[in-house]
Amino acid sequence: MDLRDEIGRLVGDKNARHKRLVQYVVRQIHAGRRLASVLEDPYVTNRATTLERRALLEEPEVVMAGGQEIEVLRGQLEQALRPG
Repeated sequence: MDLRDEIGRLVGDKNARHKRLVQYVVRQIHAGRRLASVLEDPYVTNRATTLERRALLEEPEVVMAGGQEIEVLRGQLEQALRPG
């Protein structure tokens, strides 16, 4: 399974942990925090792998709240996921 397949599997995940992460990220952005800062927040990093954080960037609610930061962060997290 490639990276895109893994991300697709996680997007829209109905488990409560993933839904809480999506809600937390959106709430923090609306409170004035930058998306990059929220993704590095211990609340997020303690509950999500790099792949799971990358998948958060495909969630419609996060995309709408995150704005232009999304593309840059997608690239950074994908780079972190590449072997080597």
